Amino acid sequence: MAGVLEIHDLRKSFDAAKVINGFSLDVTELTLQCLVGPNGAGKTTTIDLISGRQKPTSGSVIFRGDDITGLSEHEIARRGIGRKFQVPAVFRELTVHQNLEVAYSRETRVFRNMFHFTVPGCAERLEQVAVEVGLKDRLSVMAGTLSHGETQWLEIGMVLMQNPSLLLFDEPVAGMTEHEIGKTIEMLNELKKNHTIIVVEHDMGFVRQIADIVTVMHMGQLLAQGSISDIEKDERVREVYLGAEEEHA
Repeated sequence: MAGVLEIHDLRKSFDAAKVINGFSLDVTELTLQCLVGPNGAGKTTTIDLISGRQKPTSGSVIFRGDDITGLSEHEIARRGIGRKFQVPAVFRELTVHQNLEVAYSRETRVFRNMFHFTVPGCAERLEQVAVEVGLKDRLSVMAGTLSHGETQWLEIGMVLMQNPSLLLFDEPVAGMTEHEIGKTIEMLNELKKNHTIIVVEHDMGFVRQIADIVTVMHMGQLLAQGSISDIEKDERVREVYLGAEEEHA
C-alpha cells in the first residue's frame, strides 16, 4: 500500500538538549501505527512536529508527497491531519452536539456563527461521527457532565468532524476504565478501515489489540519497528523498554 507520511532525518533541539535526533519514519496508508518507548523518548515531540505544534530544527515531514515541514498547525490541519491531545480540550459549557458543530465549522468566529446558520454538510457528518465515537445517544448532554472516557471520545469526534485522512492520537486511553478501553479498541479498529492513524501509547496491552505496526523510539531515535510479535522478541527493545514495563506491571 502507498505511503501517506514520510519523516526524514528529523531533529529537534531545545538549547543543547537533543529531543529528536535523526528520526525517520514511513507510515503506510490505512494502517494504525503505534509509537512506543520509555519516557523522554521523543514520542509526543514527534507528533508535535508532524502537526505543526512545534517546528523542527532540521529534517523534513512529507505528507502525501507535499513537504509540510514547518507549516502552521492550521495549515497542516487543512491538509488533512487531525490531532487529539492527551488531555481532552472540549467546550464543557456546550452540549456534545454543539461541540461537534463547532469542530465542523471552518469559520473563525464559530460561537457567533453556529447559532445563526447551519454549515452545509454538518448535520450529515455529525450524525455519522456521533455513531463512530459511540455518542449518538449523548448529543444533548452537556460536555462538562460526561465521564472521562466519553470526554475522550468527544474529542476524537471533534477531530473526525474535519474528516482528516491522518489521525494523531496521544495516549487516547489514559485514565479510562477497562470497559471504556474496550470500547476505544473497537472504535480505533473501525476507524483504521478508513483512516491512517498514529497512536502514542504506553499501555502495551492496548497496543497489542490495535497496532498494525509498532515503532519503538529511544533517545529521539528509531530503535526498532515491526509487528507486535517482532517487537516483543527484540532484545534491544526488551532491554530499554519492555523489561522496565514488565518490572512495573
